[in-house]
Amino acid sequence: MEVMRIKNVAKNFGGLKVLQDVSFCLQAGEKVALIGPNGAGKTTLVNVLNGLLSPTSGNIHLLGRDVTKLPPYERVALGLARSFQVSSLFPALSLFSNVLMALYGVQKSRYQMFRSFTGYPVNNQRARELLESIDLWGKKDIPVHELSHGERRRLEIVLSISSRPRVLLLDEPNAGLSSAETSNLIQMIENFAVGTTTLVVAHDLDFIYRLCHRVLVLYYGEIIADGSCEEIQTNQKVCSIYLGTEVKDA
Repeated sequence: MEVMRIKNVAKNFGGLKVLQDVSFCLQAGEKVALIGPNGAGKTTLVNVLNGLLSPTSGNIHLLGRDVTKLPPYERVALGLARSFQVSSLFPALSLFSNVLMALYGVQKSRYQMFRSFTGYPVNNQRARELLESIDLWGKKDIPVHELSHGERRRLEIVLSISSRPRVLLLDEPNAGLSSAETSNLIQMIENFAVGTTTLVVAHDLDFIYRLCHRVLVLYYGEIIADGSCEEIQTNQKVCSIYLGTEVKDA
């Protein structure tokens, strides 16, 4: 089942063409990597997909609905979630408050302005379950800025998944993580994002090949390859342009 379709998307900043005629589809439940050298337009594409940027041309469909002109919060309501390359947590607030705000922000009750967001027992229980699942319940009352980089990454991912999205966009989720922390992150994504269509932007090919089964390669704003990990590893154009190597004929 197709859950997201990107058709002929372009994004210009003045005379600079960052994305050019980008088209691809995401199917239900698949985990897809988006790779490419620095400056290829990966983060710009993710920003267009979640509504932070409007495309210069082209269309984006989410679950059969044209969301090209919808703002981010409306896309979230339809089932799209996103984590950022740079931390988007509230550093001065406690872990528990960060989780409660994430849960509250995707519910219709957020419009009830005269009721505290802590006054929802279901959310309180869900917040505890989420923090326990990533072994951070014991730190629920400390401010986020006291967490390690790896702990903040785990918290960001679980907040992205807390709304049970249909499509999840992850921008460099393992940036700055150790090998052990990356392995834990992979396990966490696999456990929490079961059935969720996931698009992952990353540079770490080992991380990508362990998590994803399909890879999109972006180069100077264009998709130059779309295939399985095995196909991408042996793609002559990808190897010469992105990996900087050359595949020899057998």
